[in-house]
Amino acid sequence: MVKILINNPKISFIIVNYNGKHLLQGCFNSLKKLKYPHEQIEIILVDNGSKDGSIEFVKNKFPKVKIIRNETNEGFAKPNNDAAKIAQGEYLALINNDMRLDENWLNDMLETLESCNDEKYVCVGSRILNWDGSKIDFIGGGINFYGFGYQDDYSIDVKTAEKKYTQDKDILFACGGAMLIDRKVYLEAGGLDEDYFAYYEDADFGWRLWILGYKVRLCVKATCYHKHNATSKSFNTHKKNLLFERNALYTVFKNYSDDNFKVVLATILLAANRMQKDLNINKEIFNINYKNNEEISVNIDENNFTTLIAMNEVLENIDNLIEKRNLIQSKRKVNDEDLSFLYSTPYVTLPLKYLNDIHYLEKVEKLISLFDINKIYKKEIKRRILLISNDRVGKKMAGPGIRYWEFAKELCNDNKVVLAIPNKVNIDCSDYNIELVEYEPLNPRNLAAIAQQSDIVILQGTILERSPELKEICKEKILIIDIYDPFVIENIEVYKHRNIEFRNSDYLNSLIVQNEQLELGDYFICASDPQMNMWIGMLTALNKVTPSEYDNASDLSRLIGIVPFGVSETEPIKTRDAMKEKIINFKPEDKVFIWGGGVWNWFDPITLIKAIGEISKERDDIKVFFLGVKHPNPAVPEMEMTNKAIILATELGIINKYVFFNMDWVDYDDRQNFLLNSYGGVSCHFLNLETRFSFRTRILDYLWARLPIVTTEGDFFANEVEKNKLGLVVKVEDVASMKQALLKLSDDKEFYEECKKNIDAYRENYKWSVVTKPLKEFCKSPTKKPLLEKYNYIADIELTQKDGIIGELTDGVKVLQRFKCRYPNLASLDVMVATFDRVNSHKLFFKVYEGLSDTLIVEKEIEASDLRDNTWVEIKFDPIINSEGKLFYFTIETEGAKNNNCITIWKSNKEVDNSILTINNMNVSGNLCYKVKCIYSSKPLRNGFMLPMDYSQMEYGKMSINEIESMVSNIKSHKGDIGRGNVYKDIDTIKSNISNINSWIDNFDRKLKKVKKITMYDKIKKLFKR
Repeated sequence: MVKILINNPKISFIIVNYNGKHLLQGCFNSLKKLKYPHEQIEIILVDNGSKDGSIEFVKNKFPKVKIIRNETNEGFAKPNNDAAKIAQGEYLALINNDMRLDENWLNDMLETLESCNDEKYVCVGSRILNWDGSKIDFIGGGINFYGFGYQDDYSIDVKTAEKKYTQDKDILFACGGAMLIDRKVYLEAGGLDEDYFAYYEDADFGWRLWILGYKVRLCVKATCYHKHNATSKSFNTHKKNLLFERNALYTVFKNYSDDNFKVVLATILLAANRMQKDLNINKEIFNINYKNNEEISVNIDENNFTTLIAMNEVLENIDNLIEKRNLIQSKRKVNDEDLSFLYSTPYVTLPLKYLNDIHYLEKVEKLISLFDINKIYKKEIKRRILLISNDRVGKKMAGPGIRYWEFAKELCNDNKVVLAIPNKVNIDCSDYNIELVEYEPLNPRNLAAIAQQSDIVILQGTILERSPELKEICKEKILIIDIYDPFVIENIEVYKHRNIEFRNSDYLNSLIVQNEQLELGDYFICASDPQMNMWIGMLTALNKVTPSEYDNASDLSRLIGIVPFGVSETEPIKTRDAMKEKIINFKPEDKVFIWGGGVWNWFDPITLIKAIGEISKERDDIKVFFLGVKHPNPAVPEMEMTNKAIILATELGIINKYVFFNMDWVDYDDRQNFLLNSYGGVSCHFLNLETRFSFRTRILDYLWARLPIVTTEGDFFANEVEKNKLGLVVKVEDVASMKQALLKLSDDKEFYEECKKNIDAYRENYKWSVVTKPLKEFCKSPTKKPLLEKYNYIADIELTQKDGIIGELTDGVKVLQRFKCRYPNLASLDVMVATFDRVNSHKLFFKVYEGLSDTLIVEKEIEASDLRDNTWVEIKFDPIINSEGKLFYFTIETEGAKNNNCITIWKSNKEVDNSILTINNMNVSGNLCYKVKCIYSSKPLRNGFMLPMDYSQMEYGKMSINEIESMVSNIKSHKGDIGRGNVYKDIDTIKSNISNINSWIDNFDRKLKKVKKITMYDKIKKLFKR
């Protein structure tokens, strides 16, 4: 049974309406179904000059409704205030006309109010869901420090929200579309500010209530359903944006205390910055030293002038604003700082179009620091960091997974961390502020959406190549590339037994991936000084070590930092005798040397096993234990060296006697039990390029457990072991040297203890909290580096004039736009979308086809939830090298889109040759608002062929680019010889060469999966016309 309050106060429902006749039936019917005494309910409709017969409809269908009739649209604030003045209720219920209330809504709201037992609570907000009840529309909100309102957890799944929001809570403001407020307090506080017209007036009113000493509460039980912008789907977004900008300025001007009025200056400075960005003004033109006589140009679009007009309206209304401010401040009962708990994210970046503008974010952060805004809100800036591990993170982990797990633990103290892992979650992170998400290694499609919501992305490996969408998003984010593992060098070693053709191909592909990461990255982390020297050389070659970078930090510490592998912060504690379970007849006096990790091909277990074989002939107390054989990541292939090691130990007759292999992989939280049962740690490798730049993670475990180390010469840690007396360094592939070292550590107790003592001091430098300092420092104040475009783009078609929309793009609607490309290397298509000013949840499928053959060239899937209202969606793809003069078309379709959960696309009435728009196979006048861009400055072959830079570095089939150049040169050289000597032989040679080129072209086409034919033959024929 629903609790009915003994005292049922009279409630006046106020509904503001503008051409919403189609909504009123549902809204009023839900009011009639409320489980509340109907005689205690009053309904007042305020109509804003509707032309759709709304008033007549209400008079006929709901004759008891009181009507206030306005001749014009007076917005939202004034109509509510007018109704409040004539209302008879003790409480006002402000309800949007596109709301449907749950039958217990009013009882739940009043029950929350009564349960507070505090007369200061005068206003209650309702939980608002979308129309089908699947997602959150409002469950609390706030205002960022410069006045823009936001809603907490907007559009999250209801089931998720119900787990998070289980109790009523204080909120800064109640949504004006579903609010219950004491009428007397409403009027005494001045009601909604009528200067706002619409938008943010409820946020401003809530802030004012708290300043005046009142309180606002959220009722999590009370539920209503919102059709969302159903009253008006007007696309005059510049008018709405003006209200957002102006009302944000109004709000901060009136409500900040005198002590904090300086924040208003910060707000104005940010508005000025947005204005320059919107108008796209080149500030260098105004520099007195600027030499070019360039005319000023601005981006002429109504939306780009909203901030300018807003600032001017504030100035024009300044006298009225000062009067309102003085009145509010004279009645102030609470300090700004005492309200800090009401703001969940006061530094959130709004408007949303600036969410990924790193330069704007940098200015926001500077102002927060300069004006001590964090002291007002008692919150530090918490960045959203996405860590992408390319290896498993869980109970069983190898080095890369461990590294990212420890990174997450270190970064989560001051940031909101999401750790993306390529496996099912099987690790407990309840003690840390870490969100774990899974991704599919071969198809990591979900990472793009997560990255879109992040400020910083940290990754290593080749993940960007498996997700082009992620790569594009990372161009807008702070991107930290972890180059701890030089995979180009590592792969040369890994594949040294393969044929040279495969190795060259893999090398070139890896090099392209590595170079692109170095071009895209804003900050890089590596393992050691030798690595840093190598990477600085690479970065210099790629034009990343610039004078401006040097000015940022002459030691390049704002570009690259040393962040090696680390040592656990906690001391290892033995919880069981693990070795007894693995080593037969294990005795306490046995000296077990542990090989702490896998047996990969670049390691040398052979020398170690041979040395143990020699020692076993003399004594039985020295043994070796290989901690892991089977890698926890199934994607890692079985290593040949593992089999060689097992075979050798077997042949020497020492396997399971003196040499033991753990055929599985030890849990990360169990490894200390093996380490603490060991006498020393050992690491052996070959002398090669991989060794020079390696950083053996297993050495850190030895340091953690205070195990003296025996290692081969030639790598970073060999120098450290020798210099700091952490153990002994042996010669490469020298069995006698290895045997001698093992015996010395076993028998020289004084030296052994000295090593342990030295390790105790040395390892402090490698605690995770220490080694991650450069990374943490950069994340505190990151900088976005200018992206050096690999290609310059030239605009082909630009239809930007917005004359209308195509209608709702729902399932079953297929939009097709045909066009003719004028240039080679078609590489980008943009379309202008509109979201009906809401977050939609469905998929869009964008496909590009070659016009004559209907060959599918490009296919992209886009999440509608990632789209923003009235923005360009850019679809980039590998360049189509022979696009010049060809016909193409692209299609857009949806999955899961329906009315009130869909987007639309802007249309232009401008006609363009060979540009035709069809919707569901029917020709439509005009065209979509779209842009076509081609690569203008690709690397040309000397004979006129145009190929993108990436492709010119790669081999396709049996013929390289250089071979084509040579062949075409050969053709041209024969051109001058025709008529002299054996003409038929010359022609046959030319035919043969052209045939070979055509054969290569066919192979090239198959590789790129683009069009079926490339008309290079025409280009070759032109050579003979010169």
